[in-house]
Amino acid sequence: RHAGVLGLSALIGAYPYDVPPWMPEVLVQLAGHVLDPNPISQTVRSTFGEFWRTHQDAWPVLKGGFTEMQLSTLTNLLAAPTYFS
Repeated sequence: RHAGVLGLSALIGAYPYDVPPWMPEVLVQLAGHVLDPNPISQTVRSTFGEFWRTHQDAWPVLKGGFTEMQLSTLTNLLAAPTYFS
């Protein structure tokens, strides 16, 4: 399972300042693993921390590519400071 999470994390990391059409669903899939045991959860936390760092400046524009459900899932994850530690 960790190998799959690493693969998805690599896809996210390959587009540090853009959100291709496939990325919102990949982010939601990754979010589903945030409560998995380490090292999986740490990989997910790291990925979301880096994603937010590189996308927050353009977020008002980029979030238009997400559905309401995807935004809700990501907002809950990105707003929780414990996931960045």
